[in-house]
Amino acid sequence: MLSILKKSFWASLFRRLPSMRKKTDTELEERILELTARAEEAEAKSRRLEVIFNSMFEGVIALDANLRITLVNPRVCFLLGFDKEKDAADRFRGMSLLSFSRSTELEEAAGQVLSTGRPCELTSRRYVGGIEQHFRVFAAPLEEGRGVVIVLGDISRLVKLEQVRKDFAANVSHELRTPIQVVKGFAETILDSSLDDKEETRRFVGIMAKNIQTMENLTNDLLTLVSLESEGIAHPSMEETLLAPLIADAVGMVERAAGKKDITIKVICPPDLSAKLYGPFIVQALVNLLNNAINYSGSGSRVKVEAFRKDGPLVIEVKDKGIGIPAEHLGRIFERFYRVDRSRSRGTGSTGLGLAIVRHIALLHKGSAEVESHAGEGSVFRLRLPC
Repeated sequence: MLSILKKSFWASLFRRLPSMRKKTDTELEERILELTARAEEAEAKSRRLEVIFNSMFEGVIALDANLRITLVNPRVCFLLGFDKEKDAADRFRGMSLLSFSRSTELEEAAGQVLSTGRPCELTSRRYVGGIEQHFRVFAAPLEEGRGVVIVLGDISRLVKLEQVRKDFAANVSHELRTPIQVVKGFAETILDSSLDDKEETRRFVGIMAKNIQTMENLTNDLLTLVSLESEGIAHPSMEETLLAPLIADAVGMVERAAGKKDITIKVICPPDLSAKLYGPFIVQALVNLLNNAINYSGSGSRVKVEAFRKDGPLVIEVKDKGIGIPAEHLGRIFERFYRVDRSRSRGTGSTGLGLAIVRHIALLHKGSAEVESHAGEGSVFRLRLPC
């Protein structure tokens, strides 16, 4: 009986083997497909993270417990003066942080994070290619003290803008202080006087009026500069405009100042020369350049205004035979409130903003403002505007 049962069991098992083998193969295939899908998903996720990591605007450095590099992105290589390379991670892996960054500040910050286990934040300054750069640095520990991650943000532009803002406020205060003190002093003098001497009183009032005009000119130039710099202020549309009438308008506005110094203004401009321009702004730029030429030219001299096309762009030049500009000042002449000779500028009523306004008008037209000058030989100011 037992032998019969054994034979029956084995017969039944052999009959079921094909179906069991088939079931096992199916499960194995399903398992392989599932693992393959997971691997592909993980690889896709890794590629996405790599793209994000390499596209970050901030620089990232990952370090091990010995402060040696395990990972860097192309942005940090660029910020620290290295070439952007796809193999940056392989090229710098294993390098010490100090060798890579050449910054003891970063090394000290990373060491502090590693020892305390707490993140830290600091501002770092360094020179890359002779250019001063400022970074906002954030360093944080990796889990279980296995390393440090450092994130660098380039704040050089923000630092520069903040310095420009401070300089601008200081310059405006300085430029307004003198005329305000003059007006205040003469007003107090008139109030304390008997007003019997009318000639003296008229002289005092004349001085006050001149300084009030200086403050008004400065205020107007400041408003113009803000208008040109602000992207939120709508400007009139550029229109196809003849240059000759614009130049004639600008010359007419400075004729009185030129006449006082017996200065002749010569205009050379083809009558049919035209371009798409902001007409009123071009007139203002020319008035500023002409006033500049008149103020710094001697009596009886000549100023020339010439407009022409050269290889496509429209070029407008204002030439004078005045005192000229020393070479060391040429790079900063279009900065706000920059003056070559402050005492002479105040005597001419200059606000120190005229050339800055000219530059911004050129930029508004997607063009440029240029200067050529030699001390004692005169200057050539040039607007180059694309058409």
